[in-house]
Amino acid sequence: MMKPLSVKDTIFALATPPGRSALAVIRVSGPQASDVPDLFGAAPLLPRQAQRRWLKDKDGNLIDDVMMVAFVAPLSATGEDITEIHCHGSPAVIEDILGHLTTVTGFRLAEAGEFTRRALDHNKTDITAAEGLADLIDADTSLQRAQAVAQMAGSLRQPVENWRTEIISCLSALEATIDFADEELPATLETQIRNRIQTIYDDMKASLSDFRKGQIIRSGLSVVLAGPVNAGKSTLLNLLARRPAAIVSAIPGTTRDSIEVGLEIAGVPIVVTDTAGWRQTDDPIEKEGIARAKQAATKADVLIVVVDGSQPGCSEDISEIVSWGSQTSLVLLNKSDEGTALNDKQHSAMHISEDNVFSVSAKHGSGLSAVELRLKEMIQNLNRTSSSVILTRVRHQQAVRQALEHLQASLDLTAGDQTELVAEEFRLATSALSRILGHVDVEDVLDHIFSSFCIGK
Repeated sequence: MMKPLSVKDTIFALATPPGRSALAVIRVSGPQASDVPDLFGAAPLLPRQAQRRWLKDKDGNLIDDVMMVAFVAPLSATGEDITEIHCHGSPAVIEDILGHLTTVTGFRLAEAGEFTRRALDHNKTDITAAEGLADLIDADTSLQRAQAVAQMAGSLRQPVENWRTEIISCLSALEATIDFADEELPATLETQIRNRIQTIYDDMKASLSDFRKGQIIRSGLSVVLAGPVNAGKSTLLNLLARRPAAIVSAIPGTTRDSIEVGLEIAGVPIVVTDTAGWRQTDDPIEKEGIARAKQAATKADVLIVVVDGSQPGCSEDISEIVSWGSQTSLVLLNKSDEGTALNDKQHSAMHISEDNVFSVSAKHGSGLSAVELRLKEMIQNLNRTSSSVILTRVRHQQAVRQALEHLQASLDLTAGDQTELVAEEFRLATSALSRILGHVDVEDVLDHIFSSFCIGK
């Protein structure tokens, strides 16, 4: 857990990447931020205007010619006074400015994510937007960027807040039947509440079913190559990677451990894992490699089964390896230049769609474009979500699942006879959704989120 830090401190940090560059930005936030120009012998700043200043050290020597911007609380990113120093990106300049600030009483170097944490504490952002910002900083693809920016803009917060508000409204109506039991209330009130809760339940359930899509866009798609020894998995990995990522040889069992290669297809990062070749063996090292291959296949989003399609026994190999995973499987019949021993009848017997079976030749590089096109089609389906809510983290999934369980429990009860129990289920569902928004039980979550931020953020 992040150690307790004083919010009375004025924090500062380099907000741009370290190293040599044309420009660098140093951020200062806190009660003494407006004193920064004076600390460097410069004139005060007018709020929200970029102004040129010469900075001097404690001996009056010039440090740099900079631009400075002052933001006055509460109209700032953190809700505190902020001063930004836009200096030249010389390591010596940066070191002198940071070093001078370090010597000032009440100033200290910011912890990772502390600027954003202060923004959260001053209601300048919320926890879902902070998570979106963390994802934006880590985004490597345009699709990741789009999803992160959408979350920052409220694509998760607003629907969850709407669910929560609607449940609270139903709870208020239900409690009216408890508090005013002797009064005449609409006879249809119970039915109205149940219908509203059912609508919320259905909407939340649809969002939960799309959780894996949001997680894949954020973290990447896991693709595992599995198959018998000498089927050509490593050669295919090298073709996909466009570089010699794996050792290729005619010796069975060359690949004994998993090899990972990062790719990008349709804006989604892909991690392709080449695994040890499957066969019956007494070699303990090779057996461990095969066990790891099975484990990787079980966890993969897409399992690509690679076999020597020219061998009559390849259908048995396919059936064995497909059974390792419960997800989408593509079958690559390698060595198509030597013919294929698998017929359409065997496809049907293995319950594999012809759309997911490809004849390829790793030796000549033929057929691979069709495989890449099929992967692209699968990835593009991630954009066709039935819900506007994209859950990107496990904690979102867990909270929505808990809320659904409580709503389901309320629907299973009879409001007329068990009103208090139904009301309690509503309260528990509201509490679960509140955890997504950061209203309750969030300290550990905040520490985890902000620890992954840049120091200057």
